[in-house]
Amino acid sequence: MSKNIEELLENKFLKKEFEIRNLDLSQIFYSTPDDLERENNLLKHLLDWVQKYSECHDRKKMEAEGYEFPPVDPCISPENDWYIFERWMNGLPIRTKLKDQLPQKFVLKKTEELNDEEILIELQKLLEALEVAGNSIELNDGIPARLVYHYLLETLEEENEFFIDGGWVNDGCTGYCPDCFQRPWCISGGQLCWPEDQEVGKMFLIDSVKRYVSASPVSLQILQKCQVEEDKKFKDFEMNQNNNDISTNLSSSDSDDDDIPF
Repeated sequence: MSKNIEELLENKFLKKEFEIRNLDLSQIFYSTPDDLERENNLLKHLLDWVQKYSECHDRKKMEAEGYEFPPVDPCISPENDWYIFERWMNGLPIRTKLKDQLPQKFVLKKTEELNDEEILIELQKLLEALEVAGNSIELNDGIPARLVYHYLLETLEEENEFFIDGGWVNDGCTGYCPDCFQRPWCISGGQLCWPEDQEVGKMFLIDSVKRYVSASPVSLQILQKCQVEEDKKFKDFEMNQNNNDISTNLSSSDSDDDDIPF
């Protein structure tokens, strides 16, 4: 039997162990199908934790035996990871929508129903409610309130892991500039040139942003120039890192030579 088939069979067996226990792996485990050996090792480690917790149901006892850091993904902090792990083991939800963290009587109004003055009022209310729930909104400065409010309404449907203390920090960045409502007000957005920019011959902006900002053809030249500078900085950084690694290896070799007896 080939190694790949053995790994596949082991993978199915391990996942079946969690199904038998009615534990949804997708809640705390990210699969790596391209590396079954690694995935199986992670599953065995998690299964060991499940079996141990099922025996004692006691965090202190487990920690005393070396079970200190629950293998949940994403890991946030030991306290929060234990909180998530125990909720998961007990069949409780480990994620919640942002809108479910708002006060029960909080009324959300649609963007198109509000004039500019009302938008400012509703935005402030929403920001304060999210802050009370432990969530921090840290977007770029200068973005029109209507864009911010619309973005926040969309994010309220997103699910995040429970926090026992504090909450998520939302900076609105996905790493993909052409689709970002913050781009004209973002330093990185104005320094990176994307294929979409090349295609339209200027900085690519989504429709909702075009209401406030218009990109000129010269914006493409600026983006291209900035991209060249960014690429050079990255290459210089890589070169310095490689040189540092070489220096470290040489120093280590010299040190080893000094320890050789004659």
